[in-house]
Amino acid sequence: MTLKEIPIFKGTKIQPYYKNLNQYILLFVLGMTSLFLLFKIYQEQKLNKNEFTIVTVIDILKEKYLSLFIILGVVTIVTLVILKLFRLRVIDLANMIENQGFIQRVTTTKQTEYLKIEMKHDDYRYYPTFYYRKKGKDIVIHVKKDGSRYQQHYLELETIIEPMFNCELLEKRHIGRYVKYVFRPLKYKKRLVMDAKNQNKRTIDDLYTIKLSNDLIWNFVKSPHALVSGITGGGKTYFLFYMIRELLKRKADVRLLDPKNSDLAFMEKVLGSDKVADTKGKILGQLRKAEEEMERRYELMKSSEKYKIGTDFRNFDLVPYFVIFDEITAFTSILDKKEFQEMNDRLTNIIMKGRQSGVFMFLTAQRPDADVIKGSVRDQLGLRVSLGNLSSEGYRMVYGQTDKEFQPISKNDIGRGYILIQGQHFDPVLFEAPLMEQYDFEKDVEQILIQNKLEDPECRTIII
Repeated sequence: MTLKEIPIFKGTKIQPYYKNLNQYILLFVLGMTSLFLLFKIYQEQKLNKNEFTIVTVIDILKEKYLSLFIILGVVTIVTLVILKLFRLRVIDLANMIENQGFIQRVTTTKQTEYLKIEMKHDDYRYYPTFYYRKKGKDIVIHVKKDGSRYQQHYLELETIIEPMFNCELLEKRHIGRYVKYVFRPLKYKKRLVMDAKNQNKRTIDDLYTIKLSNDLIWNFVKSPHALVSGITGGGKTYFLFYMIRELLKRKADVRLLDPKNSDLAFMEKVLGSDKVADTKGKILGQLRKAEEEMERRYELMKSSEKYKIGTDFRNFDLVPYFVIFDEITAFTSILDKKEFQEMNDRLTNIIMKGRQSGVFMFLTAQRPDADVIKGSVRDQLGLRVSLGNLSSEGYRMVYGQTDKEFQPISKNDIGRGYILIQGQHFDPVLFEAPLMEQYDFEKDVEQILIQNKLEDPECRTIII
């Protein structure tokens, strides 16, 4: 732990009385309003050279009681509306601490000396140390590890905070005696929208990064290979279309494998029959070609004078080579044992060795079974996305062992799910795939390929 990591300013310390903060604010506003009205009455009396006494004030209040009642009523309503709209999170945290029972409290009853009135008073023998502060868009909470019986709950606080504040955990760190949580409200997670306006945009910021949302960028060189899983109707196909479009913009050599001969097969007339495979023989042939391309590139790089430790395909002006394999688990059902072994061997070889040569695998599956995508292979996939609701076993197949509490995804939230990018996330985070409702994918891809052809006359892409 460095000096910069010591949480000197942790924010506002949550106090027990914060749970009644709204009432205190309302009483304060009403009190200040009442003082202001008394001050106006005082000014009016002095202006008219009348005496300002308790009797005159009472008489004026009796005379103007209706207007004063309306003023105080309006102030009360406005204050309550403002408190509702700008609800203070420290109040929610104080209530959460009480409701979760993270306290030890003794209530004592006292009787006044002159009047027979019983007054109750709460004495806290134990109250946890919580700090809250706002940092830009994010919510930062520090919780002290005090060794109490509640400490285990403090170490898993995200399961309570995420649904309570409608946010997601970005960071969780142990800093000295504190656990630091950083959450981001979901309202700031804006999805990309693909429409006619964006369809005409051809500029890209980086040849090797793809923008997935307004706050998520995938660098496929640093985090190579991908797996997308999701239920039928979850938005997996449209996300795949978006990725194909972005890869073609970067002049990548894209090969499409569609064993179900459905969503991607129509791309044959755009990319050419040599780059789209929809039969068993063609798909196995494309995997063989991808492996051969990888080995060819390694031979080319190693024989070059430019080659040295740390170089990769980018140093040799080689374009990314992507094999997009749709519904890989469906394909395995039609293979015999020998063909299945061949497919698995080539797949594993490319995923383990392909990054440096610029050969990448992009897999999709409704259910990425472990016998198809082994755990050792899955862990090499830099981008993993799940769209729609998956079972606990399904999430485990995509992300491996994780303590993440996955929130339910509504059937109407097409394109919503979770994402994990190696190097950026420790656990999956909520994700909304780019929206592509009013968007002509085929037309856009054709225009991209034409533009690539104009910029690179030797481009081998076939347009029919």
